[in-house]
Amino acid sequence: MKKLLCKPCAVALEDRGKTVKPAAGRCEKITCAECGRRRFGILYDVTGWPTRRKKEDKPK
Repeated sequence: MKKLLCKPCAVALEDRGKTVKPAAGRCEKITCAECGRRRFGILYDVTGWPTRRKKEDKPK
């Protein structure tokens, strides 16, 4: 899903395990889809999959 996000919200989503990639465009004044504040930001492609998956060791 594509969202207009400010940088702090993009970093926070990434810390929560979402995959956040810059889609296109340049940094300009936007209304953030997460916090609702008017800040500088860009369009990000956000997916619900974690950025890195950990393999769980199966007990033997």
